Amino acid sequence: MFDYLSCSTTRSRIVTKEQIINMKIGKVIARKRKIAGYTQEEVAEHLGIGSEAYSRIERGLISPGILKLYELADLFKCGVESFLIEGSRRSSDQAEYISQMIAKNSVVDRQLIIALVEKLSRHLLRKGSKAQKETDDSFMV
Repeated sequence: MFDYLSCSTTRSRIVTKEQIINMKIGKVIARKRKIAGYTQEEVAEHLGIGSEAYSRIERGLISPGILKLYELADLFKCGVESFLIEGSRRSSDQAEYISQMIAKNSVVDRQLIIALVEKLSRHLLRKGSKAQKETDDSFMV
């Protein structure tokens, strides 16, 4: 029996939760690689895999696996959890991601960031913007 609740449809094909998660993680890996200034070939060599295999990881076609995530975290100098948190739609994960982003700022700058977020949040609520119901399965924008 096919479980319709555990998948989504994208471009006329069925995409499973696992594929969606792989795509989210792949996007985060690609972003972190670019920020760190590495090419796909350099990262593939560091991981001991071919360039095509690494490209498939970034595109979300295959899972990087736990060991590779730890190796990537070491290379990009980040926590392994950041690959999961940054692509999440859960508000608690998003709050953690924001916390990690602003942690290196001064106290004064963090207070400014909080004030800006509060102002933006109030503006969006007054504007009547309705948050589209998104599940943790939804794609990152």
